[in-house]
Amino acid sequence: MAMLRAQLRTGASMPLLGLGTWATLEGECCKAVKTALDLGYRHIDTAEIYLNEREIGQALQEKMGEGVKREDIFIVTKLFETRHHPDDVLPACQNSLQKLGLDYLDLYLMHWPYASKRGDNLHPVDENGQRAYGDTHYLDTWKAMEKLVDAGLVKAIGLSNFNISQMEEILTNGRIKPAVNQVESHPYLTCNRLLKYCTEKRIVMTAYCPLGAPGVHGSDYTSALNDPIIKTIGEKYGKSAAQVSLRWQVQRGVVVIPKSSNPSRLKENSQIFDFELSEEDMTAVNNLNRDARILKKEE
Repeated sequence: MAMLRAQLRTGASMPLLGLGTWATLEGECCKAVKTALDLGYRHIDTAEIYLNEREIGQALQEKMGEGVKREDIFIVTKLFETRHHPDDVLPACQNSLQKLGLDYLDLYLMHWPYASKRGDNLHPVDENGQRAYGDTHYLDTWKAMEKLVDAGLVKAIGLSNFNISQMEEILTNGRIKPAVNQVESHPYLTCNRLLKYCTEKRIVMTAYCPLGAPGVHGSDYTSALNDPIIKTIGEKYGKSAAQVSLRWQVQRGVVVIPKSSNPSRLKENSQIFDFELSEEDMTAVNNLNRDARILKKEE
């Protein structure tokens, strides 16, 4: 499949379509990654907190053994909030590389702007059963991440779930500018202001949950797959609502990482580069915004 790419400020580029692996069931992830690579996907997104880096590494080693080249695959993983202390950043990155079986990462993201209590417990709580926060500021974490680039362990570094003011602080005080900000975005959460800011600052925006949350209880509010406007647009192009939703994102320069372990869905999600939405249809999807957020996490 002909895969369009987004240009990063580093000079590298990343495929506009990737495979998201958040909440993929244990045992399914390895198979999903191998199927995706067979279908032509060349961008895989994971994170320490997803607990699937080792499975993904297994899939990568198998496919590279069959001839897929490492330099053709764009691998993204994320530094979790319990690893924000500057002393923890290098070991966390090395641990992810070891699990993935790789010598370097194409992109390493700070998963959240705030820190949780240091340690191997990924869900630390205080004596009241509430989340136990750490006191490391994200700028200190960022400066430790910059050293990973210097060491050649990662090609690019970026952010996830950062708002404009937080990004501004990194841009103003960091030595290396963030290449990417990965956030939740779909037709019911368009993030137009954030996208405009990212574009102006040469930061690529990646959308997780780009289809909303189909199949999740109460997902009618956040999943546009049953939206009559999107379905009508899809009929015009002979495409599904999912394909229209993904095409809308890539057409405005947003990288998408839809999650699936279903081979037919993986194929369907990849077939978004053979049509183009009209300006009228792009506007119609933009107008669906209702600021409907799936992942509500305290900041």
